[in-house]
Amino acid sequence: MLHNSTKFLRRHTTPFKFLIIGSTNTIIDLSLFMIFANFMSIYPVYSSILSTGITLMVSFFLNHHFVFKSQKKRRTTLIAFVGTTLFNVWIIQSTVIFIAYHSLENIVYFDDHIWTLNLVSKLCGVSVSTILNYLSYRKIFKGEVPDDKKQED
Repeated sequence: MLHNSTKFLRRHTTPFKFLIIGSTNTIIDLSLFMIFANFMSIYPVYSSILSTGITLMVSFFLNHHFVFKSQKKRRTTLIAFVGTTLFNVWIIQSTVIFIAYHSLENIVYFDDHIWTLNLVSKLCGVSVSTILNYLSYRKIFKGEVPDDKKQED
């Protein structure tokens, strides 16, 4: 049983690291988002753009060096990382936040719980962009995954 668990963890180290680092980045992002959206009363889409822009810098360093242990030059990966992340987070995530926010805002519960509406909208966006980011980062930092490795994952 222990051998199987160890074998599983070795084969899936990168996704687990991505989840840990991604969770840390998400906590930073959500904290900043809540400060901007709820304390500073900045519209949720703009709050998300600000919070993700700040979190982007931490995310690049951790993904490059810790998660994917990339051997590629930082300059090479930085351009692809920033472009991909900005698209996934500022376009895709903002679109999902906009749709979620406006889909949920007429629910009576949210009349007295705007913080919850903001948070639920943000979490919807984060869910979609997290999946897209992992798939993109894997290619950016490691390159194409050979066909024989795809079956192991």
